[in-house]
Amino acid sequence: MIGFVFALPQELESFRVKLGPSARLRAEGFTFYYSCVNAQPVVLVKSGIGRERSRRAAESLLKIFRVNAIVSAGLAGGVKDGLRTGDLIIAKNVLDYSRDGKPGSAYAGYACHQGLVNLSCKLVQEKGIKFHCGDLLTVKDVAAQPASKRRIGDTTSAVAVDMESTGVAETAKTSGTPFLALRVLSDEIDDELKGCDLIDKEGRVKTLRVVSHLLNNPLDLRYLLRLHHKTNAALANLALFLHYFVQRYGEVSNPLHTLEKQYAQDFVK
Repeated sequence: MIGFVFALPQELESFRVKLGPSARLRAEGFTFYYSCVNAQPVVLVKSGIGRERSRRAAESLLKIFRVNAIVSAGLAGGVKDGLRTGDLIIAKNVLDYSRDGKPGSAYAGYACHQGLVNLSCKLVQEKGIKFHCGDLLTVKDVAAQPASKRRIGDTTSAVAVDMESTGVAETAKTSGTPFLALRVLSDEIDDELKGCDLIDKEGRVKTLRVVSHLLNNPLDLRYLLRLHHKTNAALANLALFLHYFVQRYGEVSNPLHTLEKQYAQDFVK
């Protein structure tokens, strides 16, 4: 079984719809969705935003289900030139800032399972999906301004940032579960993100705040609609790839023992 941890409801839903019918289990404060792709079982959970929420969700998932591998999946922001919205990010390592969260601070890394990385890189090449394989940095706050993204790109090895993957990686390391982070870019290095305060920590839209924001900033309506469209298109790309990933994982005999040998070529771009 493969476990997937998503931060936002729209991230999870885009993949759940792709999977088709699923069973639902409510336990330990989370809702888990169980399904299969060609007899390969998968379980999905929404954690909410942030490292601690993702860590708790991953701990509960591993406690309840017998999982062979766990994946942190969802949106990410680009911090290098040349990355485009909708591009897939396959993480080699997940990095974490020190507790003060300041750019340039020392950070710890969690390596993704090499066999799962190689499998992913092989798949995107076969399917003709644009991707980047590199380090992913988990940050405390949204990197909303181009200047902050560029500073991160200049001071770390990361190609993209998210807010959850180290929570999942930390849990996976503690439990000895193979880990991978798969993300899709929702914004590029020179994109300014507006309206970050319009959703709560569970990823739910704050309707009254949206109305208030648009009353005070009516010109932002077009921006928010465009952002919504771009995000949905990016998540559709991710859902399609995750479906391919689960299919291929299920086709490999003893996958965690043979993936590194079967896909031994270095596919890093």
